[in-house]
Amino acid sequence: MRKITGNKNFGLMVGLIVLLILAAVITPDLYSVGSLMNMLRNNCVFVFLAVGEMIVIISGGIDISISCIMALSGCVCSLLQFHHPQVPVFLWLIVAVLIGMVCGMFNGFVVGTLKVTPMIATLGTNYIFRGLAFIISSGAWWYPHQYQMTFQNFSIGKTAGIYNIIWFAALILILAAVFLNDTTPGRRIYAVGTNKESAKVSGIRESRVMLMSYTICGAVCGLAGMLYVANFAVGNFAIGDGFEMTAIAICILGGVSIIGGQGRVGGVFIAVLMMSIITSFISMLPGLSVWQDAIKGAIIIIAVGINIWTARSTRRRELKERGAML
Repeated sequence: MRKITGNKNFGLMVGLIVLLILAAVITPDLYSVGSLMNMLRNNCVFVFLAVGEMIVIISGGIDISISCIMALSGCVCSLLQFHHPQVPVFLWLIVAVLIGMVCGMFNGFVVGTLKVTPMIATLGTNYIFRGLAFIISSGAWWYPHQYQMTFQNFSIGKTAGIYNIIWFAALILILAAVFLNDTTPGRRIYAVGTNKESAKVSGIRESRVMLMSYTICGAVCGLAGMLYVANFAVGNFAIGDGFEMTAIAICILGGVSIIGGQGRVGGVFIAVLMMSIITSFISMLPGLSVWQDAIKGAIIIIAVGINIWTARSTRRRELKERGAML
């Protein structure tokens, strides 16, 4: 029992189970296969954004330009696929990732090399990237009839009965978990986020780690932009506005320490599921849609409170055990 309650994601799991039970009782239609598939498909973009944001936060930074990187990538891909329908769709995937990488590298350079405070740096690039998206799109919208079906199928097509965008999200989760837990660069991200001075003494260059973290975040967000416009068959410079706050909330809800050094992919995955269920659950209840943001905020506070209580209980128990050994 102690091992279960001492798990860092225990509070999240309790919250998720409560949500599942409430949804099953109040809106049983939510658990139809079609509803579940659509729920996952419509919220998959937050997997990409939250994973990218998590890597940056663990390193000790923060990135509030992720939704603008997504918008810029989405606008470029929308424009290119419309004017060059003969080009293989996979090429646009590469373009999207490259756009995101360039944006992320710029963020990493400003934060890691120029030593600008992450919040201020990414606030500035937030406007730069959104402005570039506006210039490229000329402020216009792209509508479903302007998207090639092959382009849309890259996201909404199905493999083994599951939407492709869900497979992409699952792949990103697996790659992120392996990278952070089982590779030297991943462990360096944790080291810098935990204690910059100790990492420096160990020979880890903070500027390189920050550049790497922001570049990876940008690449994932660039991919998200391409898949988002393909998923919904709509594009504009304003897409994803406010998504960065949801991604940060998911990270905090998932147990990622806002001061860096802590966070696991598993916790973020559970948090994405929670936010997806909350959004779908509320949208199916008449009269509650206007309260959606307030309800999300309340649930986040409660879940984070449970996580803090769990962490403190674990620390107290460990201290008592150490005291007994002495």
